[in-house]
Amino acid sequence: MTTRVLTSIFFSLLTCLSLNASDVIQIDVRPILTGRAVTTLTDGKLVPWTSGVDGRGRADGYLTLEAAAANGDTNATALPGDGSFKADSTHPFIQLNFSNADGKNPQTRGVEGAGEFTFPVPANQYQSLLVFLTSSEGPSHLHFELTYSDGTLDQRDILLPDYYNDVPAGDPNLFSLAKDLPKWDATGKMREKNHHYIHGVNLHPNTSKKLVSVHLAKTTPGYLVFWGAAGVTAD
Repeated sequence: MTTRVLTSIFFSLLTCLSLNASDVIQIDVRPILTGRAVTTLTDGKLVPWTSGVDGRGRADGYLTLEAAAANGDTNATALPGDGSFKADSTHPFIQLNFSNADGKNPQTRGVEGAGEFTFPVPANQYQSLLVFLTSSEGPSHLHFELTYSDGTLDQRDILLPDYYNDVPAGDPNLFSLAKDLPKWDATGKMREKNHHYIHGVNLHPNTSKKLVSVHLAKTTPGYLVFWGAAGVTAD
């Protein structure tokens, strides 16, 4: 059985478990992912990032802990090798789309300049809808449209900080999923050893309605990387 098939089975099982045994749904956004922002260590070999987090996706990317160690950067505060993040006071357990088992599968989606995309959401009433992003070359001005099963819309406008910076203290819409990360260039050289982030946006959907999709649009400034999304169902 191939790594790609195993990964697909893993995500299918994860989605089923989320729907049936938890109030946290890891939203399957794999159909809209286009690039790899994280170098992984798969079958003992480095699989380099292809569309990174800076320089319009061409300059720098992240590494998993295991990839960093294999690269000689043994003390790096890199990303978890399974792409998962434990729950804390700002977010529930989160599973992103990279791991050391993913071969060369897409992990992220980059948006250079102005752009937009939509992803479906399992129809449900959510108390939180979390979207994970990075912006480089400055902040990104983001416009979200939340579509509900009755055809109505909600709109949210968010200024996503540059990934060099943590989110503003006390911001009700923003948090940091991953903190103080190094970044590596396309040759595998570490360019900076800390102070980079993956940010989260809480879109605060209407809890009385069933959310079915999210549309994201950005203006020209900033290079945006979309990492994934998760929902916390309403009580």
